[in-house]
Amino acid sequence: MAKRILVVDDDELVRNYVTRALLSRGYDVTAAADGFSAVAIIEKEEFDLVICDLKMPDMRGEEVIRNLKTSRPLTSVIVITGSVSDISNPIHPIITVEGFLIKPFGINEIREMVEKILKVK
Repeated sequence: MAKRILVVDDDELVRNYVTRALLSRGYDVTAAADGFSAVAIIEKEEFDLVICDLKMPDMRGEEVIRNLKTSRPLTSVIVITGSVSDISNPIHPIITVEGFLIKPFGINEIREMVEKILKVK
């Protein structure tokens, strides 16, 4: 069975780029355009990995990740950010994420990180 991944990013180009990169590797990918949609999807479905942008309007990525880790603590997370400084500021002191990708990132970079994280699961 294919590993399930949720991609959350308000930027349609980034969301589609990541989605296509992972679909081409055989993953079962669902995409959400905002934090509220992502939380609604997470409440109904389980994922092996969530890839989430930090800076989104309305509901920021930190809130999505906190919500996810509260209801599904074993789900792995990759954070997408446009700023290196975001990496040094933890989402929450007790919440860990498995990886960070700084925009712009390459297709191989996302694929390799996903494969490494999901290989452990």
